[in-house]
Amino acid sequence: MADETTEVLIVGGSMVGLAQALFLARQGIRPLLVERHAEISAHPRAQAASPRTMELLRALGLEDAVRARENPHAQYGDILQAESLTGTELGRFDGPFRHDPNDVGTTGWTLIGQDRLEPVLRERAEELGADIRFATEMTGFTQDAEGVTAVLRDAGDGSERTVRARYLVAADGSRAPIRTSLGIGHHGQGVFGRQMNIIFHADLDPYVAGRTFFLCFVSNPAVKGVLGKLGGADSDRWVLAPSLPPGADHRAYGTEDCVELVRAAVGVPDLPVAVESATSWEIAAWVADGFRSGRVLLAGDCAHVMPPTGGFGGNMGIQDAHNLAWKLARVLRGEAGPGLLDTYEQERAPVAEFTVDQGVIRYLQRSGLDEAAAARHRPETTVLFGHVYRSDAVIVEAGDEDTAVVEDPTTPSGRPGTRAPHLSLVRQGKEIPLHDLLDGDFWLLAGPSGTAWQEPAATLGLSFHRVGAEEVPEVVERFLTRYGVQDTGAVLLRPDGFIAWRGTDLPEHPARSLTTALDTVLHRTAP
Repeated sequence: MADETTEVLIVGGSMVGLAQALFLARQGIRPLLVERHAEISAHPRAQAASPRTMELLRALGLEDAVRARENPHAQYGDILQAESLTGTELGRFDGPFRHDPNDVGTTGWTLIGQDRLEPVLRERAEELGADIRFATEMTGFTQDAEGVTAVLRDAGDGSERTVRARYLVAADGSRAPIRTSLGIGHHGQGVFGRQMNIIFHADLDPYVAGRTFFLCFVSNPAVKGVLGKLGGADSDRWVLAPSLPPGADHRAYGTEDCVELVRAAVGVPDLPVAVESATSWEIAAWVADGFRSGRVLLAGDCAHVMPPTGGFGGNMGIQDAHNLAWKLARVLRGEAGPGLLDTYEQERAPVAEFTVDQGVIRYLQRSGLDEAAAARHRPETTVLFGHVYRSDAVIVEAGDEDTAVVEDPTTPSGRPGTRAPHLSLVRQGKEIPLHDLLDGDFWLLAGPSGTAWQEPAATLGLSFHRVGAEEVPEVVERFLTRYGVQDTGAVLLRPDGFIAWRGTDLPEHPARSLTTALDTVLHRTAP
């Protein structure tokens, strides 16, 4: 008999694990999250929340809270390149846009480190009922056909207790002890090198010399890396992220070594520096051979690792968690068959392969790409918003034989498996972006003459909106064109904002068509 039970046990309390707890709690599932470290890491690691991540958090009402914790120099946006902070400037380039210039997403990038984002995720997850326990390590687990039994150890007093969970989500990072214990391998290009993070205190204002930048990329014979400020205007707290050669480890670098790296990055040989802490991590590219083993599902870095270029890695993990949360919730509540969980790997693994490749291409651009790699490069907007799912949770239309993992979201097709194109709807006289509505329910969007869809949608418990009830003609035309439907047509949107099914016009029996579609997507036998 286990000491306690939970529906979902999440192992790993970094950005992805906390996001998983948040999204599950928002779905009404109270997960238990355990993290062996005593507190959230002080190192920023990932430096930005992508527009797609922000779209998901915005739907939960968290956009303002996240933006309020942006990095101190986020408002400057651009990135300085220099030999050192006091050395020759090599140029500037734009950082991530804080607003979507292509009108594809609801919002833009937020320049925020993990150390600032993770507390926001944790606080909201706990408000919604998630049980989050730091300084608690899972020391082992077994699984059977009904669930997982795990042993948890309290890092404070060493006491152990068992917990019984119906499912376990492994968000335990790139070292992936859970994945390894399951015998799931990985494939890809492997390790390129290591990145070190040095948090330090120094008065750099005289060397910044009034210049504005979000980050400073430094490159000289002694150090290649990224310099950024961690504190506000009156703070002397900074981080330097130097690149290390393959096989190197931060533990080989003593305090004086770190001081010398900082001095080289600043270009001041006798600069007073106080090192707070240092850590390192691998720059690598690989994807797990499987994302699920029985009752255990992998998310984030234990499922895929990619170079930091592009800022795709942590954001991909958050989107893993979002994809998985609504599926787990519906299976746990008995609203969907267990086969729905098989679609998690069907959908996320191909996207991971594609995104890892895009991260590698961007990483290698500094040394020159061969023609084959350069030809695979896709625009940022496509990498972030162009995913096309082909799974058993999507009803592919007859004649749709396109197996590409992405499409150009600036010219969306509206076909099942793609993210619902951005729309500004009007509800009760208030304009609201479509994706602000997608915080956990299935939605049916119907054309202006699609009133016949409203009753069957209500019968099935779907949220419903008829485009044209309050929208101006330009919005109606945008809907019909971007979603590929006629005036009487409708599209079924999943809780993650992807199109599950499309009825291009009104069928003879709309209730029957919609019921069949929903039952198919949720892997349940029609009544």
